[in-house]
Amino acid sequence: MSKKKFIYIIVGFLSAFFLGDYVVGAILSGGLDKYYGLNSNAELAIVGHSHLMLGIDKQKIEQELNIGVAKYTREGVNLDERKIMIDQLLEANKNIKTIIIGVDAWSFTDEGLSANSYKLFFPFMEYHSINDYLKEESDWQEYVTKKMVRTSRYNELLLGGALRGYLGNWSNLKNGKVDVPNLKEQIKSGVYRKITINNSKVNTINKILNTLEKNKIKVILLNVPTIDIMIDAQKEKATEVFGELNKVAKKYKNTTFLNLQEPWSHKYDLFYDGIHLNPEGQKVITAEIVTYLNRMDLLH
Repeated sequence: MSKKKFIYIIVGFLSAFFLGDYVVGAILSGGLDKYYGLNSNAELAIVGHSHLMLGIDKQKIEQELNIGVAKYTREGVNLDERKIMIDQLLEANKNIKTIIIGVDAWSFTDEGLSANSYKLFFPFMEYHSINDYLKEESDWQEYVTKKMVRTSRYNELLLGGALRGYLGNWSNLKNGKVDVPNLKEQIKSGVYRKITINNSKVNTINKILNTLEKNKIKVILLNVPTIDIMIDAQKEKATEVFGELNKVAKKYKNTTFLNLQEPWSHKYDLFYDGIHLNPEGQKVITAEIVTYLNRMDLLH
């Protein structure tokens, strides 16, 4: 085989590879856009981690209030990453009027969250806010690889999200009920996530709320209930965090703090585990959210 023919074969192979990679990447990206409500005209956005993901039924809100909802929730993301997600939403959607931001007793600590959650953002490298973030979080080899090969940006979780986006499936898959005796035993043994207040996280939430106030977007800082067993183990610290969230919310005219801890934290049948709600719990809390949005007229 001549050298020239060999070069043609290599060029042809690379061209086919990158074209196929681009097409498949675009299909997967389209599925995630649908799943998270990016590049939509949604009036309401929901931003948080799995606590909020399993706590709110986006389709029920859309049906009850006749509005579009972007449910942008990612597993294990901390408050700084939620800020980046909000920046991305504002970049993608100019029609958002209200944002529900998930908060909880652990809002001001990173303990117990994923250290590799940045990997979930690789499919969105075309967004300026995401690209800048990934440059800092990933090493240069990883960054360059993901930049060049679009399909390498997806893991099993992201592939599932893209598929669910095309299927229109936002259901809560955490069926079952919390094992209360086992949870109590874990806490008794000291095996539970510790509540602390990191001032840098308080600064982050102020930055988020300041940006949204400038954009004239209404904000609900929402605490989906955590089972009382978890909160009672650190009641003083939890009370301090909720007090801080309430204080922060009062600084901004467009922001309210909605704490649904009571009375639902005592209803053990609503929980899948100590933190996450099961489908029945999601149904109850979604009804509370719909009632609150209607009563407060936060969508107009």
